[in-house]
Amino acid sequence: MTSRLIIPTLLGGGLLLSGCAASLSPDPAFHDVALKVQERTGKQISWDSGSDEDRRVHSHIDHLLTKQLSASHAVKIALLNNRSLQASYASLGVAQADLVQAGLLSNPVIDGSFLWPYRPEAGAVQTATGIVFNFIELFWRRYKQAVAESALEEVKYNVSGMVIDHAAKTNLAFVDYVATSQQIELFRKVVDSARAGVVSAKAIREAGNSTPLDFEQQQNVLTQAKLDLGSAEAASAAARERLNVLMGLTGRQTKIWRAPTRLPPAKGSTSVFDGIETIAVERSIELAGLRQKIITLGYKYQLTSRKALIPDIGIGAELETTKSKGEEREFEAGPIFDVTLPLFDQGQAKKARGIMEIRQAQDEYWAMGVRVRSAARLTRAELLTAHKTAAYYELAILPQQTRLLLATTQQYNAMQEDVFRLIRAKREQIQAGRGYIDALRAYWRARSNYQQLRSGRLPDGGGGGAIMVASAGAGGGEAGGH
Repeated sequence: MTSRLIIPTLLGGGLLLSGCAASLSPDPAFHDVALKVQERTGKQISWDSGSDEDRRVHSHIDHLLTKQLSASHAVKIALLNNRSLQASYASLGVAQADLVQAGLLSNPVIDGSFLWPYRPEAGAVQTATGIVFNFIELFWRRYKQAVAESALEEVKYNVSGMVIDHAAKTNLAFVDYVATSQQIELFRKVVDSARAGVVSAKAIREAGNSTPLDFEQQQNVLTQAKLDLGSAEAASAAARERLNVLMGLTGRQTKIWRAPTRLPPAKGSTSVFDGIETIAVERSIELAGLRQKIITLGYKYQLTSRKALIPDIGIGAELETTKSKGEEREFEAGPIFDVTLPLFDQGQAKKARGIMEIRQAQDEYWAMGVRVRSAARLTRAELLTAHKTAAYYELAILPQQTRLLLATTQQYNAMQEDVFRLIRAKREQIQAGRGYIDALRAYWRARSNYQQLRSGRLPDGGGGGAIMVASAGAGGGEAGGH
């Protein structure tokens, strides 16, 4: 009988080391992510596991939905309730399991064989069983754990970034929805005004004081206003559904919540936007994640280099027994070992690959630094532009269009202006109202991108796409101090 028996001290040490492996629970990793998110956004996240605490969270969400939502409440619901975001937390558990796996030793391998003699009358039977253990893994264990620990840190950064991105997307969707609601309010007023204009034009025509063309022009204004209202309502429905998805709402929840119908004005000092480039670089999760990736690749390269120098070695002991007819069983014992000879594969390709991966990650890190700085400058410029534009509409364009329409209406009533000039003045006022809503939307979107950068994540596209400052020609006048 041949038996490969692991040396007792090594077996005992291996079992002891395996017993000291890290916990499989991903809760500590999730706790780290939750702290990072709260520190950067002021929001809490929860990993739904069906506990009493989770049920209280869902009850709180239902309570929030019964009130008028703010942007902050919408983001809070999204971070607590979105199932796609919940699914991303499982990657923490996967990385934690990889860390535990890195601390485990390979299972011993047992083999056995039975040999019968060619001539049965000889009666000699040999049996063999064995167990083999690759003890060299004891030396690689700490390197594997270092790789897995660094990879877990990478995952923490990735998940934190996903949460911050989701918060920003929800905030942008909320801004878009409120902007469409404000457009609906505008076009409903336009429809009411146009309908009253049609009634007045009909009475004037019946009195013989206008032409059929004048009446049709007024009717055309009403028709266009209804089309604009319909388009705004469709855009609002689409924006609401995007927000429903981001907040993870379904069924009755999608219908009960309500939001403001107007965006707040663009107010406040623009000096608070200074220094964003430095802040963005210091707090960038993308840069931190790439730094951690370089560390992970460095640990992997260390492991690859050392494994190339030291081959796999298995050790044990052998016990052989032979039994023939009429004879006593014979025993033979002695140590055994097996060694993998690095004749062909000496790890040269793996080491070269590791070096290239590190260089690639380093270049990605520097490229990301350029992107972060550029995005910070662009976001600040767009935010300042959007702030000026919204203020310009509020202080100059809207008041001027109101005065122009009032003066044109007075001239029309005095029969000193025709209906075409009056209609043009109304359309210009409508365009000014739409422009103001677009300017407010651009401002709050740029503000959201700015906050996302401060939280450590790049906005989509590196900027908010704010509209340009309105020129004097766009509004027909000048604003003092603009």
